[in-house]
Amino acid sequence: MTGSATFPLLTAPTAIGPLALRNRMVMCPMGDDLAEPGGAISERQLAYYEARAAGGAGLLLVGSVGVHTSGRTTPEQTGAHLDDHVEGLRRLADVVHSHGAAIGAQLVHCGPNAVLDMAEGRPVLVPSRPGRLQMDALSGMVTPDEMAAMTEPFTRPTSSFAHHVATDDDLAEVVAWYAAAAVRLRDAGFDAIEIHAGHGYLIDTFLSPASNHRDDAWGGDVAGRSRLLVEVLTAVRAEVGDTMAVWLRLNAREVHKEGGETIEDAIAVARIAEAAGADAVHVTAYAAMGSATGITASHTPHTPGARVADAAAVKRAVGIPVITYGRLDAEAAEAALADGSADLVAFGRTLLAGPDLPAAIAAGRPADARPCAYQYRCIGNIFLHRSLACAVNPDTTREVELRVRPTVAPEHVLVVGGGPVGLEVAQRLAASGHRVDLWEQTDRLGGNLVLAGRADPALAPLLAWLAGAAERTGVTIGLGRRATAAAVDELAPDRVIVATGARWQRPGAQGGPPVLTPDDLRADPDASFARLPERLVVLGSGKVAVSLAGAFAALGREVALVTDDAVLAPEIGTPGRFRLVDDLERAGVALHLSATFERLDPDGVVLADGAVVPAGAVIAATGRDPSTDLADELRAGGRQVDVIGDATGLFGLESGLLAAARLAVG
Repeated sequence: MTGSATFPLLTAPTAIGPLALRNRMVMCPMGDDLAEPGGAISERQLAYYEARAAGGAGLLLVGSVGVHTSGRTTPEQTGAHLDDHVEGLRRLADVVHSHGAAIGAQLVHCGPNAVLDMAEGRPVLVPSRPGRLQMDALSGMVTPDEMAAMTEPFTRPTSSFAHHVATDDDLAEVVAWYAAAAVRLRDAGFDAIEIHAGHGYLIDTFLSPASNHRDDAWGGDVAGRSRLLVEVLTAVRAEVGDTMAVWLRLNAREVHKEGGETIEDAIAVARIAEAAGADAVHVTAYAAMGSATGITASHTPHTPGARVADAAAVKRAVGIPVITYGRLDAEAAEAALADGSADLVAFGRTLLAGPDLPAAIAAGRPADARPCAYQYRCIGNIFLHRSLACAVNPDTTREVELRVRPTVAPEHVLVVGGGPVGLEVAQRLAASGHRVDLWEQTDRLGGNLVLAGRADPALAPLLAWLAGAAERTGVTIGLGRRATAAAVDELAPDRVIVATGARWQRPGAQGGPPVLTPDDLRADPDASFARLPERLVVLGSGKVAVSLAGAFAALGREVALVTDDAVLAPEIGTPGRFRLVDDLERAGVALHLSATFERLDPDGVVLADGAVVPAGAVIAATGRDPSTDLADELRAGGRQVDVIGDATGLFGLESGLLAAARLAVG
């Protein structure tokens, strides 16, 4: 990969201590829960990291690598705590190196967040006795299935919630575990070690004045609270010497947490770590565990560039490289390097969605990489103790299953429907060597994604990418082409795929304000939104209803959302859901949850309890009917068809894209 004139700093070579890197783009360390039970590297992990190494990143960081059998979150957390792990780690290092990238491991002992310890009845290691955890109201915005998944480890017969305040002997063991893990990584051919000193894990709990109340040599002032970090750094360096780069990931602050870490604390710790031999600082943040929106306000930020100012503050205080991250597009990342806020940029969610983003940046075309839509499926899965996944890229963690391969038997394929699922399957089939026609009966591509991108701007780039991918792969697109059995027979394709979506249901209520559906708004959302009256009621609980309510409120409308469900936007990851609902409440949207729509009257919407919610118009986003007319007509004529997406009755962007990917590989 050569440097880019458009992004000269991101694509420029750099170094962290003894480690030379081909560019300044780092894959952020993210726990993936893809390892074999016990922590050994799996085939899925090899393919997952290989895709990102081939995609052009300079450095890949394997997130949350355990240093001991204790202190882990799940059996599938990657480990470096056994000699048996070295062989798999070496295979991983070799695969990454074969594509010209460097590889590092983020070493961690999870301390009070060691869910596996709790599940198996072991006390978790802490610096001091913790207080009672207080959960805020938004934390209840989870489905029964999600609650069951989140709490399952704590409902086993073996589970316990005991805490063990670390002794000198315990901490000496911890230091030795880090050192031994470092040796295994060195022997496996890894290039770097990041010591996780953030996110509420063991080292961080010692650093934070909110959790470390000790008055011995491991507590008190910043120097005392940093002792465990310094001893770990020193022990790791003693084992690896100058053969590996060694640094730390450090909270710049703890949000929503009384008495938590501050930027001043972070600067002091960074200076101490630099003096102890750290080669770099990777600046992050954390939040009170009981805060539902804390995740999106700290380590997985919702606000673009939220962590850059913190990185800049640390950089001004130290002489070693500083790594920043946090919802940065290519332009913002380049700017962070240009203004001296950081020396390297880590991409996380964007590399889950588009593993080839660094190569696209090097080519000066970052839009060629599949964009993240910030639906929080990735981290949402981790909280449910499931392996990592991506809402908009079905390949992510399924690289082995879904890899596009050249076809040995090219076919002429007709895809009917230019929504996201139709575009997804069309570009995949074309990329594998099939001749693909796509017919869309309207005059624009996108289907429901047109409206979704208007209501949630984070989704708009996905439509642009899907349309661009179809063009780049040679799909022949026919707009304004209504598919009938006769038209299909005239084209005579070898294969027909129907992705005609679904129609939104319109309540049969009369005698009140006009009732619109998302279909009514989709053709020209901007114009439709502008014509809406001042008072609106949105019926529904899904992501579409929630996003529309937020978009209407942002336009200054008085909005109420009515649903008989208790949980909003269950299709997206819980951190994003918490943020969405919080945003609705902050925007003044009146939420009527577990409320049953009864009828309309001239004043608005009447609920089952007799309450009237005023409305000048009602937006009904409560249910859809699959559009199967074409599929039925073709089947009646004896033609075999494949139906995917909303037309199957299985609604949702994520499930539709996955179905398209699976269909494309056969």
